[in-house]
Amino acid sequence: MTQTTSSALPRSAIWAFGLVAMPLSTIGLPLTIYLAPFYAGEMGLSLAALGTAMLIARFADICIDPFIGAFSDRLRGRFGRRKPFLVVGSIVLLLGMSQLFNPGKGVTMVYFLGWLAVMYAGFSLIQVPHRAWGAELSPYYDERTRISSVRQFFSTGGLIVSTLVPAVVLGQAGAKSSDVLFALTVMTLIALPIVAGINLYFTPEPPPTPRPPRARFDWKANWRALRRNGPLQCILLVVFIGFSAETFRQTLTVFFARDVIGVKNLGLVYVYYFISAFCGVPCWRWLAKRTSKHQALAAGMVIAICTNLGLFLLGKGDTALFTAMFILKGFCFGALDLLPAAMLADAADVDSAITHKSRNGLLFAVFGVVTNLGQAVGQGASLNALSWVGYRAAGETDPSALASLSLLYAVVPSLALALAMFIALRYSLTANRHENLRIFLQRRKSLSNT
Repeated sequence: MTQTTSSALPRSAIWAFGLVAMPLSTIGLPLTIYLAPFYAGEMGLSLAALGTAMLIARFADICIDPFIGAFSDRLRGRFGRRKPFLVVGSIVLLLGMSQLFNPGKGVTMVYFLGWLAVMYAGFSLIQVPHRAWGAELSPYYDERTRISSVRQFFSTGGLIVSTLVPAVVLGQAGAKSSDVLFALTVMTLIALPIVAGINLYFTPEPPPTPRPPRARFDWKANWRALRRNGPLQCILLVVFIGFSAETFRQTLTVFFARDVIGVKNLGLVYVYYFISAFCGVPCWRWLAKRTSKHQALAAGMVIAICTNLGLFLLGKGDTALFTAMFILKGFCFGALDLLPAAMLADAADVDSAITHKSRNGLLFAVFGVVTNLGQAVGQGASLNALSWVGYRAAGETDPSALASLSLLYAVVPSLALALAMFIALRYSLTANRHENLRIFLQRRKSLSNT
């Protein structure tokens, strides 16, 4: 049965909805790449303290996400359930960003942690209800895919913008991280209210369902289901280790590129990185279809490990080789970002077979929490490690400190990715097994309906 076109959403509604993802992804990357070098190198704060503050803020963000989602589910008002969060979240995010990206002289760690927490809260107030809104826009399978695809299109566009802006700014003589953050602030202050307004005007919010009854969450039953679901355990562990490793490396990129290699314009290198990532996505889809998802994911990790180890061998002036390896690493981005979510969708069918329930929303929420935990651990551990080896964030020339930085940047993440790769290869839900599982679930559903 095909989807009828009479009930399809207008194209303007879908594109207006997806447009919000662009400014969010545009300012997400600088939080990882440029914030720590700016506050440590230009504002003089401790790397270890910055890493700890980022870890605390990320954990606080993880804790509030479920409450924001539950509140938006239960909210009933004349303006809808999801739209008010877009308005409030935009205000909170812009306020936090303006203060965090443009501090005055003599800032303290309390200032940094406070405004970072405000900015993370703004992100959550927008993202959690906005994703729920997208799931409610259409009940049709194909149209939901279309909505998600448009949102991902704008998200990828935002990542490219987030690299183009630093490339242009850092191309000017004497430009610093503070100039990049100021340019991104001005752009976001203009763009986010505009796209939010377009979203609110053109995208309808479906009428709310009856308020769900309060129900006790059975922790023991959910834990038993998780312990019986081997594929789910496997992919969650791979995601945690993989995101920890990549965030660990990514947080150190500015320091490594500047002090070890001597890269003059890292922003331009990141432009090439994300263009390569965009081009690599169809290739990883093809490889996953020809082999299997977990084998394609393992292949992506092998390439990432090899490029990491290759970067370890580079030295001052090897900018061309650094750029080439970075482009190759970008090609792997699609595998590490796309395939785990697809594998989780298959593991969710195992959960349905165990629990006799459809709990995709809960499982993807757990997936998000694990992803954020991995990012928090990687970011906090990397900055603390730099502090432990005595690295000077304002600019390092000591050979022993630079050797330690190279080791942390290239070798440590490679070891973690190698562990994640071996775990991924143990993922047992192959295409044939999943097809048998799908048939079983379909038969059980048919019997329950008779």
